[in-house]
Amino acid sequence: MVLVLNMDENIQKELIWASGALLAFVGFLIYGGISDISEMAISVGAFGVSWIAVSYFIKNYGPGGSSKKDLEKEFQWYTAMLIAFLAIMTLIGKTDDELELTHSIYGMFVFGFTLIWVVRSVAIKYFSK
Repeated sequence: MVLVLNMDENIQKELIWASGALLAFVGFLIYGGISDISEMAISVGAFGVSWIAVSYFIKNYGPGGSSKKDLEKEFQWYTAMLIAFLAIMTLIGKTDDELELTHSIYGMFVFGFTLIWVVRSVAIKYFSK
């Protein structure tokens, strides 16, 4: 019973971080000029797939143990770094007249950052042994 409650609490914490990052992501989409619902849905879907992948790798290959504190700290770092990365890319896209921000560009941003974070998590776990 205690394990189920702890698991639910971990999932709740992760969902809080995921929903916060998703809200920021949607804000960047809107600021970046993506207003079509289908394009937003594709971008949000890409974000969801990326979050699921990162969640899996953080839980199974992430640094540190699988304690609640370690998992929450890792999700906090991932969320903060993802939001900072997307903010920088959005600002670059808005100030560069030659670059047009599209839903596919945002999808590449999210998938690229996810790939980097997955490699980071696996490398930390591998080299910390």
